[in-house]
Amino acid sequence: MQGVKEKAKDMTSAAKAKMKEKEAKMEEKLEKATARSEVQKEIAHERAKVKMAEAKMELHAEKAQHREESMMHHHHHHHDAVGVQQVHHDIGPFPAPLAYPVSGTRPVTKK
Repeated sequence: MQGVKEKAKDMTSAAKAKMKEKEAKMEEKLEKATARSEVQKEIAHERAKVKMAEAKMELHAEKAQHREESMMHHHHHHHDAVGVQQVHHDIGPFPAPLAYPVSGTRPVTKK
């Protein structure tokens, strides 16, 4: 089920990236139509290439985020998170580290 959700999110991100690419192409055509020199047309083309590259970069970043979310969702349902203190509901959390050295000596207690 999680794979289906991930794929749907990826498809949404891909569609968004395609729209941004088409928008960049339309802006390039508009800039080229109003350009007065060949240099301005080249600049318009370079701007469009930058916008398309940014759209692709965002797509890949979103896909990576979808994978991370999927892994986190899967991880939390089957395993305890690393570094999280386990709690036993009947006795509370595990005892805190001892306040005395571990070298085998214990504090002297009066009887």
